[in-house]
Amino acid sequence: MENFINNVKNVVSLDVLIYIVIALVAIVILTIIMMVLRQKQARKQLDELELSYNSLKGIPLAFKLNKAVALSRVNEEMSQRVESCRTDFDNIQEQLKECSVSLAEVDDLIYVHKAKAAKRRMEKLRDQMTALEGIAGEVNQALDSILEQENEQRVHINKLKDDFRIIKRSINENRASFSQSYEYLEMEIAGIEKMFSAFEEWMFASEFNKAADQQKEIRESVAHLKELVEVLPSMYERARGVLPRAIDEVGYQYAQAKNKGVYTEHLEVCKNLDIISDMLKNDLNKLRNGNPKDVHEDLNDCEKRIAQLAEQLNREEHAFDEVSDNVDILFDTIRSINADVEAIEELYNRVYERFGFENWTQRLMEVHDRLSVLNDMQRKLEAVIAQNRVPYSTILIAYKELEQSAAVFTNEVSEMKQKLDNACSDEERAKKQLIKLQLIVNEIRVKMSKHRLPSVSQKYEDDLHKGEIMIKDIQVILDNSPLDVKRLNAELRSAIDYIYTLYNSVNNLVGMAIMVENTIVFGNRYRSSFPDIDSELTRAELCFRNGQYTKALKIGIQCIEKMHPGAYEKLINKKDPSILNTGE
Repeated sequence: MENFINNVKNVVSLDVLIYIVIALVAIVILTIIMMVLRQKQARKQLDELELSYNSLKGIPLAFKLNKAVALSRVNEEMSQRVESCRTDFDNIQEQLKECSVSLAEVDDLIYVHKAKAAKRRMEKLRDQMTALEGIAGEVNQALDSILEQENEQRVHINKLKDDFRIIKRSINENRASFSQSYEYLEMEIAGIEKMFSAFEEWMFASEFNKAADQQKEIRESVAHLKELVEVLPSMYERARGVLPRAIDEVGYQYAQAKNKGVYTEHLEVCKNLDIISDMLKNDLNKLRNGNPKDVHEDLNDCEKRIAQLAEQLNREEHAFDEVSDNVDILFDTIRSINADVEAIEELYNRVYERFGFENWTQRLMEVHDRLSVLNDMQRKLEAVIAQNRVPYSTILIAYKELEQSAAVFTNEVSEMKQKLDNACSDEERAKKQLIKLQLIVNEIRVKMSKHRLPSVSQKYEDDLHKGEIMIKDIQVILDNSPLDVKRLNAELRSAIDYIYTLYNSVNNLVGMAIMVENTIVFGNRYRSSFPDIDSELTRAELCFRNGQYTKALKIGIQCIEKMHPGAYEKLINKKDPSILNTGE
């Protein structure tokens, strides 16, 4: 070696030798670095492979296969699919073992810095694991498909658990509303919780059919519990609150009616209220034991019975009020009918011959018969009311019948009495009118006698004589029997029209004559001083004596207006003829 070095020194210079040494060292360092880098890279790839390996091992194929095998025992259709999965599973397990050994060998190669050999081995291993991942995925999917039944049961049971938790929370939060049923509900909750535990045990044991049966039972129990939660509060409210209050109200109404004197024995209110109370107690026991079946119908029946009792009491009380408030008025009406019938008989006997009435003998007999029936109905009604042993709803029917009969009878009796009264009133009216007419004729005669109007008195004397004859004719009609009422009224109307017309005519004529006389008297004071006034007044006097009162008044007015303008207007406004004599 020394000889070699010496030879080299002889051949190569010292500087060149240094460079060579440095180069060799550098090569060695680079070689080491490259080896380290390849080793790190190989270690990284190994880690990735180990991660993939662990992922493969993490797939719960064994757990799913065991469940699938258990399921296939109760489902023969799946046994062939499960057996295929089992074969693939065994193959996967063998390959996983091979992969595990290969990973260990690669790790050793890397450890001894055989990176190239390790890389070649990892490439083969990667291909193997890729293929294995595909097979494992297929097997896993196939097992999931086989275990779908269990998955479905899990979905359904989870939904039931959610519903159960909501119901349980509602029960605990609203404990008071469930009253005495709360203990029963707690027992139901405990029972359902045991059912859930049993379900899990069957599922763990892969007894899916038994688990399905258990789930069905759980579903029915949860549904029943939910129904109880929904109906119990309202039922308790009705059974312990609403209906008892209604019973108390009916009891109070019954006591008031009884104190009032209303007959209610036929309703058996106390007995019916006791029956309803017993029904409510029985329903409360059913609710306490968690058995609301038929309770809803019972509560509706109780409510209906209470309403019927209240309605019946109202009907009896209203009937009592109507009869009590009006029966005396009805009896007074019947007494008035009796009095009217008696008055009709008396009046008929008095005016029958006088007015030539039709024969009412048969009609009056019928009236007596009907009046007897009416009085008998009244006596019976009075007796029934006095006994107070008959419901007033029944008494009201009899009262209405009597009221209707009395109303019809009252109209008929009133019609008969009115007919008789009208006949009598016609005679009385005629007598009174005859007296008035005679007084008017006498007044006319006095006025004509007092004023002695020229050329007119004889005419009106004839008219007065005619009026007196008409009065005598009416008197003759009144004196005769039977009285001809129709003729009497006709003659009376004619006499009234004639005599009142005559009265108005005489009054107008007398008034005009007085005006003429007063006018001439007023103008006489100017005759001596005014010849034309004297001449005109003379004309007026001549017209007056000839009965030309209107012309005489016109001439007199013209004379007055010449001497005193407006004097006649004052006369007219004040309607006082004496104003012409005042000198105004």
